[in-house]
Amino acid sequence: MYRVDSPGRVNLIGDHTDYALGYVMPVAINLYTVLHAQKDEKARVYSQIFREVKEFDLEDIKKANDWADYVRGIFWVLRVEGYKVGGMRGILGGDLPIGSGLGSSASIEIAVLAFLNGAYGLDLLPIEMALLAQKAENDFVGVPCGILDQFAVVHGKKEHVIFLDTDTLRHEYIRFPGDVQILVFYTGVKRELSSSAYAERRKVAEETLRLLGKRTSKEVEERELRNLPSLYRRFFGYIVRENRRVLEARDALKSGDLQRFGELMTASHWDLARNYDVSSEELDFFVRKAVEFGAYGAKLTGAGFGGSAVAIVPEELVLDVAMRITDEYVRHFNWEPDYHLVSPSDGVRVRRV
Repeated sequence: MYRVDSPGRVNLIGDHTDYALGYVMPVAINLYTVLHAQKDEKARVYSQIFREVKEFDLEDIKKANDWADYVRGIFWVLRVEGYKVGGMRGILGGDLPIGSGLGSSASIEIAVLAFLNGAYGLDLLPIEMALLAQKAENDFVGVPCGILDQFAVVHGKKEHVIFLDTDTLRHEYIRFPGDVQILVFYTGVKRELSSSAYAERRKVAEETLRLLGKRTSKEVEERELRNLPSLYRRFFGYIVRENRRVLEARDALKSGDLQRFGELMTASHWDLARNYDVSSEELDFFVRKAVEFGAYGAKLTGAGFGGSAVAIVPEELVLDVAMRITDEYVRHFNWEPDYHLVSPSDGVRVRRV
């Protein structure tokens, strides 16, 4: 029997840049998908969250448009890539919320892949696991995501943020201050990552690069967009500016300038809201209130369209900030939100039990 602890993630800055091969700054968090599993002839998984069992044929893996597609997709991609694996019997649980914008799909994918890697001796490197999980989500599940989520879940490091160039996959760890807390706020607004809105933005990014004859967004200057259609200018202009912000945020965090780091986070949010059209009234409300109540900075995290926002807050203020925002949020939206105080976590861990 194996136990796998696979973290969630938040992205502190650099959203919607990974599919344009730009810069991101994610952090694995101490909320986890937990998988208990053993080798079996069949593939059979019970979800403690959905309270149901899913079983599927390893010789005929088909998408079913349910939560278990993230499990099926891992078996599918391994077989497509020529790896020899048998089945599994497992129980999926943990405290990482599903569908709240904290990387739960990538966390499930990596949990299953890490188990199969250990149980069947696949000898996959961490980066190979991230790329296989991304391929499963792109080509089997049908979500055109970049590498950010899977990379963070595999490569997380306790007490550190990851600065990642999603083009070269070169990365560095930057220590996160011990006297600062990460506040994650779930708005209660569900968002569907594979919706047409997300796919449209990736399509625009790819088409912009093609029109400019560029390979990555890192190569693009904003002035080069002036002859493109207005939507392309607006969407890709955000990506160009966000790449610059991530570089500046990396330098600010390395030098301990939390005030500037927070300002860049907040600027990122309003650029996403006004020029990339992926925010919501609820996310905007959180960002305004978090900054008003003492956060260094705040922004939506992940794809947007609802889901969660994140703020970095002085440790001595974080409970007060979280409770005040919750109180005002309930009065304004008549909805009880959820929040988590999280810390940077190590990446996926597997052990025999």
